[in-house]
Amino acid sequence: MPMPINVIFADKHEIFRQGLAALLNTVEGIIPLAQAANGRDAWDLIENLKPDVAILEIHMPEMTGIEVARKTSVAGLTTQVILLTAHEDPTAAIDAQDAGASGYVLKSNSFEDLVMALQTVTAGGTFMPPTIRAKLRELQRQGRTAVAPSTREREVIRLIALGKSSKEIARLIEISPRTVNTYRDRLMDKLQAHTIADVVRYAVRAGMVE
Repeated sequence: MPMPINVIFADKHEIFRQGLAALLNTVEGIIPLAQAANGRDAWDLIENLKPDVAILEIHMPEMTGIEVARKTSVAGLTTQVILLTAHEDPTAAIDAQDAGASGYVLKSNSFEDLVMALQTVTAGGTFMPPTIRAKLRELQRQGRTAVAPSTREREVIRLIALGKSSKEIARLIEISPRTVNTYRDRLMDKLQAHTIADVVRYAVRAGMVE
């Protein structure tokens, strides 16, 4: 008989958490241990309860799902992370993988897809919706790549999205304004962004800002 899967989950919307708890309780072999409304509390649950799987919304206050996934990976914990998002953005999926997440599920997917993701990542596999895989293949077919930004680049993106000037960003991360501009130009190309608004939209989709 398969071992039960112990799960914690986090989402900023209480009604979503209540619904997910009710659904998970109907599945034999899945045990919901606890839930959280923000990333910091989710990390505390992961650190203290060490669940088999953590289901985390990407867009959460205090710490994003991607930040929690990265923290879990860096800590060397065995908890597998599944990230939930409403956006069909292949670059965000790459961000999720880069952060150490094993699963990436769209909120528009069915509950059965989430259960499949739980079972897949617990067995040591990875899960990504077919629509996201198709978008990644299309990028490759067009000769484009969905390259995840580096840690430093993500910080620059986040600060740009928060409306910080080059001088402010330079002071905050202790580099020169000229280097910030170099990062900005490189990111515009990497993200296929034409305006700062495109960068802001990317940051929101990737869960870097609310």
